Amino acid sequence: MRRSALILALAGILLLSAPAFAVGAKETVPCSVCGYLIDKDKALTAQYEGVTYYFCEAGCKAYFLNDPAAFAAGTDMDPVCGMTVKKAGSIEAVHNGRQLHFCSKDCKERYFASPAEYEINFDVVSNEVKPQKDMRHTVTFEGRPYYFASAENKATFEKNPDAYVYAECPVSGKVFLRKDAGGTAVYEGRTYYFCCKDCLAKFNKEPKKYAGALKAAGEGCAHEKRTKEMKKTAGAADEAGCPAKKAGGCPMEKACKK
Repeated sequence: MRRSALILALAGILLLSAPAFAVGAKETVPCSVCGYLIDKDKALTAQYEGVTYYFCEAGCKAYFLNDPAAFAAGTDMDPVCGMTVKKAGSIEAVHNGRQLHFCSKDCKERYFASPAEYEINFDVVSNEVKPQKDMRHTVTFEGRPYYFASAENKATFEKNPDAYVYAECPVSGKVFLRKDAGGTAVYEGRTYYFCCKDCLAKFNKEPKKYAGALKAAGEGCAHEKRTKEMKKTAGAADEAGCPAKKAGGCPMEKACKK
């Protein structure tokens, strides 16, 4: 299976555009790859065919740049039945700080009756997409939880995280695996990674100028922190209004999981 197909299965959030959400005094947007809501002014960005796409962390930006046309298709995956649906006109919901889209009310009801049944995640070592409930091996790295299909994969990650974690060069905006960085620098207690020595030299001359671009975004995608924040706002409001009852059956019965 192609890497882009894996990402589509994991994310289920191929956005035609990135609509903004107002949460308190902050404007938030969904990450164009994983769907988690993030402060717009703290997001990493990329331009494709005149449209700005937003990302919660360098890994998501890297996956987008691998196949931007696919992510710009304006479709999403229903997390319950697995159907590909058009974002426009679909049934939307926010759960745990993540924007979701459903093909029908029945799928939405089924999801909120048992969210843990339909959560999926991506093993960055083996490139496997699996139900999160079956990925019993986890590790938190720089504030982000990683899930693995086996203890061996977890051990491999822990031995060399830089082989699987992406960074964005604060000078050029390029994204790459940390192991491929052309250099690093520590500024105000944070480590910055650079795509080449020239960018490192530019950073060292004016660190304040370039550090500001990435300072807000932070290292990694802090899912746990964002989940807690969003539950108090949009996520909590959405869940309160969603019926948590057994679905009587999905109209797309053949496609829906049993």
